Amino acid sequence: MGVISRDKGQINCIYASESDFGKQLEGYLESSGKDILMINLSKTMPTPTQWQELAKELKTEIKEFIDFSEVENAEKDSNFDANDYVTILENNPKSFKGAIIVNGNKTDHIKTVTEVLSYFDIDSSGLEKTLHTKDPNIDKTTENDNFV
Repeated sequence: MGVISRDKGQINCIYASESDFGKQLEGYLESSGKDILMINLSKTMPTPTQWQELAKELKTEIKEFIDFSEVENAEKDSNFDANDYVTILENNPKSFKGAIIVNGNKTDHIKTVTEVLSYFDIDSSGLEKTLHTKDPNIDKTTENDNFV
């Protein structure tokens, strides 16, 4: 894996395809209308340096990316160093929690697929605004409508 692109027109998604979350995520991202680069941890693993940079940018530690219930012989309160956590991810890609999304200068660690909607350039949940092109309807439509 090379340098992570910071192009605003491209969404980079680091995820584990084996997780239920990962299986849903790609469909959501494809509907964004942006170019998508899916970085599946089962096929491509970031380098230890890239993991460190991502954790630093997200103001967290690498261990926060790991679902320890998916890892044998490791507990969240185990005393490992950053390289040990990278090794855990390398050996257990399914243990990766959520996904890391990089788009332009924005980087997020998301844990629900609906969080990815913040990367869509949509207005009012995709509804078109018409007030600027049409006058509002202020006519009485039922007998119960009372306008002052």
